[in-house]
Parts: sequence; structure tokens; C-alpha cells
Amino acid sequence: MSLKMVSNVILGALIVSVVAPLTSSAGETAIIGPANPPLSSYFKKTERYDFEPPHPGLYKLPVVKRAPGGNVFDYRGGSINLRQQMLDTISLVSFVYLHCNEEKGCPLAISTLYELFDGSAAVPELSKHVQLLMISFDPARDDFDAIEAFAYPLLADPQAGKKLPWHVFTTENQQQLDPILKGFGQAINRNADNDVINHLLRMFLVDRAGQIRNIYGLGMIDPRLIMTDIETLLIEEASN
Repeated sequence: MSLKMVSNVILGALIVSVVAPLTSSAGETAIIGPANPPLSSYFKKTERYDFEPPHPGLYKLPVVKRAPGGNVFDYRGGSINLRQQMLDTISLVSFVYLHCNEEKGCPLAISTLYELFDGSAAVPELSKHVQLLMISFDPARDDFDAIEAFAYPLLADPQAGKKLPWHVFTTENQQQLDPILKGFGQAINRNADNDVINHLLRMFLVDRAGQIRNIYGLGMIDPRLIMTDIETLLIEEASN
């Protein structure tokens, strides 16, 4: 083992040893700490992401920029301020449209969210600290009925209370949506027929203070990597 590898192992041990286990409230089970396995261990390595994620807490996630606000609507038609929704909770934000059929586009983002949603049942305490947010960038077609149909399996899941909260939002119109897309840096381009929306696949990790701390593109949307980043933020919070 090289000197650099030895140093990293020692540094990792020091970080874990000085971070107090994070709990949701008094008496609840710790989420992170020396006696706990890494959060990434609850998710399987796949052929698509055949690598080992870094050790949580051995690196820093720089602040990219502040996440934008703006009004969004849930499936009931209730208006919610996006910035308020993200306050005091670590959020993974993904922009999709439900008519997307590009294999490496929205379906990949949605399947990743499902993996995180289902896998999080093994760490139910995490639901107090982390949420999944999915926002449509096709408000004309992804209306309240459409997002309610999508959200129904999530709401009806008997294990939903043990999993990460997953909120599905849309906007009233494109004019309301555009500042949100611009604030995050999510570029889209509509074709002339408006049936296909070209976009770069992006997912955004936002900390409790409403700051974007990482942006995942194609090749990085690995549940293990995302969970390692989330654990790194939890370690950062505990150490502060």
C-alpha cells in the first residue's frame, strides 16, 4: 500500500472518529458514525457504474451557487415556494418530462430516483434529513392529473413512511418555469412540433441552506455516488 493510500485511510478513520453519530432526535437510531456502514453500501454496484465511490467525508463539496426559488404546484394544485420546500432539508432535484422516452434521459433519472426511494427503506431515519424533488419542464402536458397519476404509486406504497419523501411538482406555465430552470442551469430546447424536449440530463444536490453542492450528469447518476455525497454533507453538518 502506498504512502498516499495509507494517509487516506488514516484520515478517513480520524474523520469518522471525531464526527458524532447523527440522529433525527433524541433516542432515534444514528444514521452516520463509526458503528454504521456507509450509506452507499445499501445500493448495488452495476455494470453502468463499475467503480467504487469515494469514502464519505474525505472530500469537500464546494458551493456551486444558491438554488432558485419560484412557485411550483403539487398534484393537489397547491402552490409551494420551491426555496421554502428545500429549506432545512437536503434535496436531490431532478427536472424531467413524463412523455420523455429517451433511454439516457428522463427514464434514467426517474429510475435512479426509484432506486434511491426504494433503497432508503433500509435507513428509515434518513427520511428526516433528505428528500427527492422531481419538477416537470413540460407544464402544458404534465398538469395536475398527470403528476398525480405518476405520484400515486409513491403515495400508495405501504413502506413510503420509511423511505425518502418524494415530491412531484409542475408549474402553471412556461413563463413561471423558465426562471427556475435558469436558476438551476437546466437547459432545454423544444423541437418545432413541441412533442420532444431536448435537454441535458442533470440532477442537483442542494444542502439545507439552499445551496447547490453538486450537479450530476450522464455517467455520474449512480445512487452510491449520490448517497456518498449526501453522507459527506451529513458529516459536514455534524462536524460543524
